[in-house]
Amino acid sequence: MWLEAPTTKLENAAHAAWPGVLEEAQLPIVGWSYVLLSKREEKDLARISYLVEHPRHGLFKYRLQLRPRAQAAFAAHYLRLEKASRVFQRTERLSLIKPMCLDIANQASLTTYAEGLPFSEFMRDATDDHTRQLELLQHAGEWLDAYHRTKVSETRIFQPKHAVSYYHDLSERIQSGDLKVAAKPLILHGVERLSELAAKYSDQQTVSAVQYGDFHMRNLIFDGTCLTGINISRNQPAPVGHDIARLLLDYTAILRSSKELENGQIIPADAIEAFFRGYRLVGPDDPSVQFLPYAKILGSLVNVPQRRNERSKTNQKTLERLRPIAQVAFA
Repeated sequence: MWLEAPTTKLENAAHAAWPGVLEEAQLPIVGWSYVLLSKREEKDLARISYLVEHPRHGLFKYRLQLRPRAQAAFAAHYLRLEKASRVFQRTERLSLIKPMCLDIANQASLTTYAEGLPFSEFMRDATDDHTRQLELLQHAGEWLDAYHRTKVSETRIFQPKHAVSYYHDLSERIQSGDLKVAAKPLILHGVERLSELAAKYSDQQTVSAVQYGDFHMRNLIFDGTCLTGINISRNQPAPVGHDIARLLLDYTAILRSSKELENGQIIPADAIEAFFRGYRLVGPDDPSVQFLPYAKILGSLVNVPQRRNERSKTNQKTLERLRPIAQVAFA
């Protein structure tokens, strides 16, 4: 057996489910080596993943979720990947991991493994090579364009009123003291600005396509030539600006400075231009592309607690990275 001496309940569950996964995937039972990729074991969440390798069959990712017991949701995540994988147009530059096996009862799955490093690492390495960084953004645009075309897209009228209503409700909770946030004045001003932007972009034509979900730089793997998507969290149709805003805001927050932005701007102009050299389904003037980055930055800031001792490390990083951008964006 490839898993040696499991010591926790989570490891034991992965150990016990492994032979059945191999049998379902029609792969050999013996001959495997493994490396632990990630492990998270908390009160309400327990999941583990391994890089597993067979000398004749190659590399795979084995994943098991012990908690929560949510078989339908676990299966849905796998089936989203399976559906997209069947129609994604793979090239030497663009790819998507392939699903191999789903064990619903044990909440375990096996997929192909994308060799390379997170796209974010290549972007960081290009910090002093701005031209290269913009070339990589164009590559990301190409990947998302290919993914959005995996399901027939449709034109629709952009209606941001639901987002505005949601943030107005949050604004009332913040003002009443029911919701305590770290950047209160900034968020309240941002909600007012969002209403102005909604009036500007409402009732214009946009394009709806299958949504990737959490489309940030760490959910893409790059080997220097081929960019591979690894973690589809949505597959419902949505305005394309949702995925575009997620990536470009992630890039701006981590690798650019708010000093590069003009008042009212949220993404640097050269980043938008570079991304849309690769992404062709809509242009940068699409109303969802123009509006949704502002909604996304508000959504991230609202989740940062007021008290420092109540913030996670992720919360604190979010605040430090996004507050300066929001101050310029909502100026």
